[in-house]
Amino acid sequence: MKGELFHKGILRKEDDCFIIRQSIPYPLQENNAYLIESSNGWSVIDVGIDLPLTREVWEMALKEVGISFRQIRQIYITHCHPDHLGAARWLQQKCDAPVFMHREEIKRAREFIFIEEDFPAVYRRAIEAECNRHGFESRFLDGLILDWQTQVTPLFRAPRGIYPLDAGDEIDLAGEKYQIILAPGHADGQVMLFEPGSRRLFCADVLTENSYLHFSDWPNTFLENPLGDLFDSLDLMESLEVAKVYPGHGFCFTNLQEIMDTLREKHWRNLGKVLAAITEPVRSGDLYPQLFSKIYPIDYVHLHRLLLGETLGYMEYLFRRGRLQKTDDGDRVVFGGR
Repeated sequence: MKGELFHKGILRKEDDCFIIRQSIPYPLQENNAYLIESSNGWSVIDVGIDLPLTREVWEMALKEVGISFRQIRQIYITHCHPDHLGAARWLQQKCDAPVFMHREEIKRAREFIFIEEDFPAVYRRAIEAECNRHGFESRFLDGLILDWQTQVTPLFRAPRGIYPLDAGDEIDLAGEKYQIILAPGHADGQVMLFEPGSRRLFCADVLTENSYLHFSDWPNTFLENPLGDLFDSLDLMESLEVAKVYPGHGFCFTNLQEIMDTLREKHWRNLGKVLAAITEPVRSGDLYPQLFSKIYPIDYVHLHRLLLGETLGYMEYLFRRGRLQKTDDGDRVVFGGR
């Protein structure tokens, strides 16, 4: 058994932490959970989606490392998506450890995810007005509510209490003090963890080495300018002079500047496409199929919501930069050229 998981690529050692690769039923196919020995037992950063295979991989990984579940003393969640928070409730029950997440993510989870009674009605009330304002078709809204209730939220049940993190907090990992840095966009209260001495950064889903991650979680969000928030996070990362990045998906990397430049260029190209496409006043729900239907086979309700959300994010950013006009009468939001 010893060494088998390393050979299969499920578990690998990177510096002073173990990376547990978890499988997920989404396009990225995998995500990273991190296991790190700290001054007070072992700590976990993210856990994977709550599926039988995830639990099996955790069982095998801990056996390979040579520790028990009870030696895990802290569980840190970078943001409340199912591939990061998912199995936290199960893992908490196995190791009796506290779960920590940024307080903005706790607030968001209670509004859009941790709904215990009358889910369809409560979730509809949370998102319906926002969907209608931006032209999300009613058939997609109904499909989203059904899929969110039956296929998604069951994969990340609320842990038994979550303790809040705030920007500026410090946590112990491998005997070093890591700073909690808020990096909203992909999720309202997404956090990164940074250690100034080694200049190592756990960047969650801000970016990956070679994959694009959505910058808005619309309509499950309170953010008004998610693309602006992402650009602010990239600027902050640049100021940290990071030596090595530990992402939420894929392999660790050291060429952060190059990857940030590529990501910025992608968004600037998309901003240009959005600006060029707006020849008359339009809602984001009417514009996104024109921009993305030839690129993506839009046959999945969550792809519809994410593409609308990103289109809205581009339009809002252009409005705030003075490149578009916006009319909002409370029931309908329309963007037009200047």
